[in-house]
Amino acid sequence: MKQPSLVFVCQNLRDPDAIQGSCMRRGSKDVLERLKQLRVELGLKTQLRVMGCTCLGPCESGVTVLVVDDEGGATYYGRMDVATADALMREHVLAGEPGEAQRRHRLPKDNLLDLSALEGHEDPDAQAAEEKKAS
Repeated sequence: MKQPSLVFVCQNLRDPDAIQGSCMRRGSKDVLERLKQLRVELGLKTQLRVMGCTCLGPCESGVTVLVVDDEGGATYYGRMDVATADALMREHVLAGEPGEAQRRHRLPKDNLLDLSALEGHEDPDAQAAEEKKAS
C-alpha cells in the first residue's frame, strides 16, 4: 500500500462576491472533518497527516485537496465533497492510485486551473450566483 504522508484541505474563506469562489463556502470544513475521521477509522493515525491549510491556488476548482506522497509527489483534486473524500481515502491512500471516482477530480499538474476534468461537477458558488440573479 502506497501511503501518502500528507493531505491538505483548503480552508480559505473569501468574500461572498469573490469571483474565484471560496473553499470554505463550498464545504471544505466538512471535507476536512470527514478525512480526519476516515484517517482514524482506517487506522492511519500514525502514518497520515490530514490538515487544513490556507489557499492552495486553484480556487475556481474548490474545494481543493492536495495529497503529497513520496512516489507521486503532489496531486491536486478539485470539487471535493464528503463523498469524494471517502473515495480519496479508498483509492489514493489505500489502493495507491486514483480510481475512477477520483480520476474525474484530479487536476492536471501542468495547469491546475484547467477545469475540464471537472466537467459535470458544477461550481456551487456559480449555481448560487445564478439563482440569486433569477430571483
